[in-house]
Amino acid sequence: MSLLRFSGRGIRPLLFSICFLALGGVVAQAKELKLEVKLIWGTNDEKSPKKEHAPVDEATAAKLRKVFPWKYYFVEKKVTGVVPSRGSNQFKMSGKCSIEITELEGPRVEVKLIGKGEPVHKAIKEIRKGEWFVYTGDDAKREHGWLVIITALDEK
Repeated sequence: MSLLRFSGRGIRPLLFSICFLALGGVVAQAKELKLEVKLIWGTNDEKSPKKEHAPVDEATAAKLRKVFPWKYYFVEKKVTGVVPSRGSNQFKMSGKCSIEITELEGPRVEVKLIGKGEPVHKAIKEIRKGEWFVYTGDDAKREHGWLVIITALDEK
């Protein structure tokens, strides 16, 4: 004796419902990304030569010091914007530099560094809301250097 009996008619709606819910979860994840992109200057000089540069907060500076050789970090520019679902957006960081970010499947983005209108470097990074990562080209081992902090903003 079976406790559960399914007829052909009972299984189809059940399977349809399961597939609909599963696909609904996938569709719900494919949303636009709201990002904050900061161009950061790293140096061993205690003060920036540009008065408009603001030091990064101490918690961020401490994390950066663990990875990069510089003691001090200053924000050159901060931009917020949206990357559409499975789309791209370009963030102009300076007269010579922009960052193109493409939202990929999963919690991943492709980041392209564009210098003087030409692609210079690209990487694929994982990102989740409320988290950030550092993106830099190949010249982060010099006396001074530039890097970009990309933060996925919470929509709260």
